[in-house]
Amino acid sequence: MFPFRLVNPDPSKPFTIGRKSDNVLQFDNLMVSRYHAVLNFADGKWILQSLTQNSITMLNGKDVKTAAINDGDVILIGPRQLRATLRGTDLTLLVMERETSSDMQTVSLTAEWRDVAIPGISVGARARLCTERSKSANENRHENVNVNSREDRAVTAEIRFAKAIVDESGKRTRSITLKNGSVNRFESAIVGLRNNDMLIESSSTGFDVFAQNVNVFAGKKQLLKGVDFELPAGEILAIIGRSGQGKSTLLKLLQGINSCDKQSVVRIGGVDYRKSEIRRRIAILPQDPPLRPELTVEETILDGARSSMDIKVHKADARTRLEKFCELFGLSARKQNLVKTLSGGEMRRVALARELMGNPGLVILDEPLSGLDPYNSRILCTHLKQLAFLGHTIILTTHSYEALQIANKVLVLHQGEEAFFGTVQAAYAHFNTNDPQTLLTSISQSKAAAWRETYKHEQKIRESKYYFERTRLPHNFAYTVGITAKQWFRDKGRIAALFLQPAIIGFLLSQIFSEKSSSWTVAFAIILCANWFALSLSIREIVQEKEILRDKFRRGVSALSTLTAKFTLPVLFTLLQTAIVYAFINMRLTVSPNFALIAASFACIAIPATAVGLFASTLAKNTSQANAFLPLLIIPQVALAGALVPLDQMQPIGRALSTVVWSRYNQASLLNILLERKDDILNTVLTLAIALAFYIVSAILLNKLKKPR
Repeated sequence: MFPFRLVNPDPSKPFTIGRKSDNVLQFDNLMVSRYHAVLNFADGKWILQSLTQNSITMLNGKDVKTAAINDGDVILIGPRQLRATLRGTDLTLLVMERETSSDMQTVSLTAEWRDVAIPGISVGARARLCTERSKSANENRHENVNVNSREDRAVTAEIRFAKAIVDESGKRTRSITLKNGSVNRFESAIVGLRNNDMLIESSSTGFDVFAQNVNVFAGKKQLLKGVDFELPAGEILAIIGRSGQGKSTLLKLLQGINSCDKQSVVRIGGVDYRKSEIRRRIAILPQDPPLRPELTVEETILDGARSSMDIKVHKADARTRLEKFCELFGLSARKQNLVKTLSGGEMRRVALARELMGNPGLVILDEPLSGLDPYNSRILCTHLKQLAFLGHTIILTTHSYEALQIANKVLVLHQGEEAFFGTVQAAYAHFNTNDPQTLLTSISQSKAAAWRETYKHEQKIRESKYYFERTRLPHNFAYTVGITAKQWFRDKGRIAALFLQPAIIGFLLSQIFSEKSSSWTVAFAIILCANWFALSLSIREIVQEKEILRDKFRRGVSALSTLTAKFTLPVLFTLLQTAIVYAFINMRLTVSPNFALIAASFACIAIPATAVGLFASTLAKNTSQANAFLPLLIIPQVALAGALVPLDQMQPIGRALSTVVWSRYNQASLLNILLERKDDILNTVLTLAIALAFYIVSAILLNKLKKPR
């Protein structure tokens, strides 16, 4: 990410900027004068005054000697950029540590290997010139012709890396070839070859976005038709239109949730939007960001870091980035607060900070200002403008005047078609209004068609090869178990239920059973309790976090390790709850089976029930639907276990169905243990096989969440 810092000038004294150390804000650069500029607060305004005679002081791209500062102004001090944020009379300067002047390197290459430094790639790299020799068609026919007189030489450069990097599809490589005149992209640099010289230029982290003839269908219904737009890196695009006109459809396309037809072209950073490494570097903020309410602000933001930062960078830099974003978004005083205690505006800022920890090239926001009061809307808009200033590309849908004020471009959609694309000022001029609400109501099919008829925009498809440093994410299993445990134990109602539920059920059963009770009835009661515990603990674990997990998987988090982590706590607590029930019942029994055998039997009940609960949770679209699965999963355990009706008395279809119901084997196994008989090993093998089958299917379904359509 671009390093930045926030500076708050004191209005009671001059705020000096320059190269000498006695300035309040010092820049160590020869293009900055020793005493370059000063900011003074007078008559309720902040005034910028240039003190230099031989360098640059600019405000919003214009040379200035003296000028008043307004909110959102960009100040240029030599090659250094500052962005001003004004809230009342309080001034904050966002200082970009990277210089704005072109950091172009020219490296002269020969046939000998030479070390080169590529911004954004920390692994060592070497480069050299190569000469390819090709034969002409005439030589192919006459092999005896002197080769040296007929050869064509094509100069290329080879770059070799000390460690593997990956291309936009995630394919590893340690060597790439540059043809003369070609250009390749890296995360923070553009690398080309011109006349034996390698040109390396630092570039913005942001992705440019290119869309041409975008068509999206839902069955036979066309949702988007022929949408075209281009957005340069580091700019903000506002997509507007009345409800149901295609705004969310377009955002979901960029996210990879919707798919376009074969004639459509969508490129992010010059690369097809479905490529895995590009998708990992997109931040997505839905209208209601999915957050875990039982986590703190700090834990939530660091959770985003774990799913997007390389393990080494995470260890070295995650805390620093956390502090930076908390300061930028005004969350420093709220870091230890639980998410559920925050306001709506604070929640969106937390969600945005979480998404930004991985330094995304594109930030997508669906109605980010919806439901926010004017104050919080202005704050969030300020932060979005700051993010664009730091190099991030931003696309958002909006009906808000505040969001249109910060946008560089606006795309108007009407009935799934493009009704306008251009600057915000041009949109107001075209629709003859300065009010976004009036603009929306004035859109008509005739106006949209008229604009498309007169608007002739020639688009050129820009393709490039993109390379990234390999990202190894921090280990996921133990962390996911830990973060899930925090959520469970911070929910006091849930913890109370975890212990009270088995105690109450166990007490009631202890009043029902006696030493005269049949063992098969006791076994059946224990099995039903264990199934209920396992299913109720697991059936919401995936679905309630599905959007969070989708985002994690898209960024490269292992679906298998996540599923295993989500599997662990329900199994452990099911064993604990079942043991509590058994402890109550055991007081009424005369048998004393082996403790290890009882524990193994309980595990054979808990493991398949949890696996099936997670499978149902993966299939469910929401928690209500997941809850509806509970009776459908419990009833077969009651009907087909062989306890109510012996298996040999069932109809053929019932017996066939019972073979895939784990409680059938649990019933036989637990009954053997209570009667102190030798158990059939198949009772254990088949229950675990059923669990494994559902576990594998769940892992496949979760893995599909990360793949674009």
